Amino acid sequence: MSASFSQMKINSDEFNWKNEQGLLTYNNLPAIIIWDQALEILMMSIEEIAGEEKTTKILKTFGKRLGYMVSQSYSGRTDLDNVLIEFGDLYRNAGWGSVKITTFSKAEKRIILEIHHSWEEVVFKAKKHESIFFPTFWVSLIQYLLNEEMDYSISKKSVNGNEFDEIQMFNKD
Repeated sequence: MSASFSQMKINSDEFNWKNEQGLLTYNNLPAIIIWDQALEILMMSIEEIAGEEKTTKILKTFGKRLGYMVSQSYSGRTDLDNVLIEFGDLYRNAGWGSVKITTFSKAEKRIILEIHHSWEEVVFKAKKHESIFFPTFWVSLIQYLLNEEMDYSISKKSVNGNEFDEIQMFNKD
């Protein structure tokens, strides 16, 4: 029988298990592990009951609210480039996919991200579903951190055969 452990660190992120209680924390916040297939079943169930249009609204609302919540953890910081790197690491270490920041200009309020292997891409691969949650989440996070109205466009889409989704975020004039 292999030895069990109750603590693991990936880069600067820490996972702790209270094995007997069945509790997991990720950076001291309660967390769960969910299999891609279980998440896929949940999302397909929501779409089956609510329909595609309402599911899109649900994912956008979820992304916006989560972006706001996450931004609160970084409020008051002015080193947005470091925040983006730190959050990209957190995002990757949680198994949500990999984010590469290809362009960042605080002065121009312009950011371009490559999102590789997101859970949204994995969960919706069979339906060729365009990313909805992640662009909304990231633009919401940036909007609150910059305290600016932001918008986004998706210039490359994994559903169209690209290796990644490329999200361009910019000031909403």
